[in-house]
Amino acid sequence: TAHTLGASVIASFSATGSTSLRASRERPTVPILGLTPRLETARRLALAWGVHNVLTDEADRFAVMVDMAVEIALRDGFAKIDDRLVIVAGIPFGTPGATNVLRVAQAQDPNSKP
Repeated sequence: TAHTLGASVIASFSATGSTSLRASRERPTVPILGLTPRLETARRLALAWGVHNVLTDEADRFAVMVDMAVEIALRDGFAKIDDRLVIVAGIPFGTPGATNVLRVAQAQDPNSKP
């Protein structure tokens, strides 16, 4: 999906890291942001191919998670304004093995939000 859409990054939210590891196994042409609220998961993802892991706060709503992914991608130089991001996660949050959401988002200037 990331290749087809010309996305600049894949952002993967995962408490256990399994979603990021599955994406890593496919060897995508774009980097993977492994976003997790758990330090031990971030440490484990440091060994995964193509994964830039980031320790984040817990996300309690999907919109917060999308905003967080865009903000981190812009901050860490993985995306520029107007780039597309592929975001994968599991709903409900905190359920291991429940990756069931794929969202395409466009990076927007955080200062231009209404």
